[in-house]
Amino acid sequence: MKKRLLAVLLTSAMAVTLFAGCGTPGSSDSGSGSSSDEKVFRYSTNTEPTTLDPSKGNCIPDNEIQHAITEGLVRNTGGEVTEGVADEWEVSEDGLTYTFHIRDDAKWSDGEPITANDFVYSWQRLMNPETASPYAFIGEYIKNGLAVETGEMDPSELGVVAQDDSTLVVTLEHPTAYFLSLIGSSGQFAPIRQDVVEEYGTDFAADAEKNVYSGPYVLTSSENQQWVFEPNEEYWDRDSIKLDRCELTYVAQQDTSLAMYEDGELDYVQLPSASVENYEGQDHAFLNGNVDFFYWNTASETCPALTNVNFRLALNYALDRNTYNTLVNNDLYAPTTGLCFSGLADAGSTWGENSKLQGYPLDGDADQAVEYLNTALSELGISSASDITLTITTSDNDSSKRQAECVQEMWVNTLGINVEINQVTYAEVLTRQQNSDYEVIWGGWGADYDDAYSYLEMFKSDSSLNRTGYANAEFDELLNASQTETDAAARSEMLHQAEQILIDEAAFLPQTEREVHYLINDSVEGVQFFHCALNIDWVYADFAE
Repeated sequence: MKKRLLAVLLTSAMAVTLFAGCGTPGSSDSGSGSSSDEKVFRYSTNTEPTTLDPSKGNCIPDNEIQHAITEGLVRNTGGEVTEGVADEWEVSEDGLTYTFHIRDDAKWSDGEPITANDFVYSWQRLMNPETASPYAFIGEYIKNGLAVETGEMDPSELGVVAQDDSTLVVTLEHPTAYFLSLIGSSGQFAPIRQDVVEEYGTDFAADAEKNVYSGPYVLTSSENQQWVFEPNEEYWDRDSIKLDRCELTYVAQQDTSLAMYEDGELDYVQLPSASVENYEGQDHAFLNGNVDFFYWNTASETCPALTNVNFRLALNYALDRNTYNTLVNNDLYAPTTGLCFSGLADAGSTWGENSKLQGYPLDGDADQAVEYLNTALSELGISSASDITLTITTSDNDSSKRQAECVQEMWVNTLGINVEINQVTYAEVLTRQQNSDYEVIWGGWGADYDDAYSYLEMFKSDSSLNRTGYANAEFDELLNASQTETDAAARSEMLHQAEQILIDEAAFLPQTEREVHYLINDSVEGVQFFHCALNIDWVYADFAE
């Protein structure tokens, strides 16, 4: 899932609501993709969604679709949690038990009532190892979640129970202050109809017709890399939905999307970094909470050098992050040497404001890099740096290629190692991450909830999210302790210490935090952006009269 920063500093609430603004090229007076009496919002993505199955969603593009066509117990809009399928809920004093009451008018798009059992089925399906959900880890907060996920317990033992059709009781492993925010923005917690899954089997949600919808919109088409959304007439809050249609189109190249915007074919477009200066005064920007980095396989059999801490430190010190940001991102992002997004909520402040991280020099340090390299070669029993070959696996778009080529050049010139680049589809990148089938691989991460744990758990040794083979007992202990610590300041200190361990052991290669610059039709209002689970939220979008 990810992207990054500067220019506009957002607080932990960090949601930007767009209203009618200054005119931009491509603006349409009618605000319509087809006729002046329709309200059609059109935008594009250059990262193709991987699935329409809520249980199997694996990235922000997947989740943004689910946010429109499904609805969880609550809805998270720009950080504000409001009623969803549940209109009331209670939380036990110890913070472990949530009792949700399903609203009487909650219906599926075919008119059938949404029941508590639809959530039980969905959440059990998510955690069932037979489903092979790449995002099952997100349910480990639920009682017995990890045991079910690993096959040690039956899905029926998951801590989610339907007392009756309208009452759902959820028991957690430990108090989780961000639980409502999490289930309100993550599509994996949406209800799913068992009869529909059983009707279509492995073809469930394969296209728009093989599903039934609980959210404010239904998907009417998913053909030819375009997804068409129309209002769900059975949705309990139908009156709040103003669009007649939304059209999302996959366009691989951002330059192409920009040309489509200029021609009036899109109402919203992200600007390629090279084009931002051309739209000064017309563009908008938001921090999307995504941090870019490279994973490496610290248990690699094909490149044993990556198992060595000093070699990984050499790779980090050889990267001039300021130059990298200029060459790759036109200085539009913010170079970082950390893992956690600086705008996260953190003990009454933000992660960046509280951080005392001792990171790598942003300009790099070639001498220090070579010193670490020589130590690593001695420890590994390798006579020459030229005997080491690394392969960077990355996705097949232009920006990913620039990232890889820039890092390749710095590593080759500074360290004298061999570096190859292997470009594959974005879906293949995710598959290889999941299977730890790589040496060095592009990665980006945006929080599923407004807390640093969402980033740090990627490196916990027993986390199903850990794709790197990295393990550190002190790091694990800090993360475990943070999950039961009720003092916010003490918990914050634990998490900051944990991030420092990752940097000291070079567990990954941090690069930048992303800031997104974009253009939007000046008659569009009500679109929001957030830094957790999804970026663009157009559910309540409208066009000014």
